[in-house]
Amino acid sequence: MADLIRSNKYRQYSDQKVLRLFSESPKGEALHFLQVEIDVRGLKDEAVQFSESAKPKATHSPWYYLFYLLLFVLFIGRFGRQLL
Repeated sequence: MADLIRSNKYRQYSDQKVLRLFSESPKGEALHFLQVEIDVRGLKDEAVQFSESAKPKATHSPWYYLFYLLLFVLFIGRFGRQLL
């Protein structure tokens, strides 16, 4: 393997911290140095699993839907007669 320039900052981090930082969608040189650390440490499989498990859920809370239901009811109450 070619000699890669490794960041001293990321070199001293634990594997878990490197994986957590990589799952937070880094940009620029942070992404490059984290990818180098993952390659050197052999954490490719763990990085894929960790980033998939760290993704936020795609659903909203029930309060979100209740709020928009309330807005819809208020809209119908205000403009309902004009719509008919």
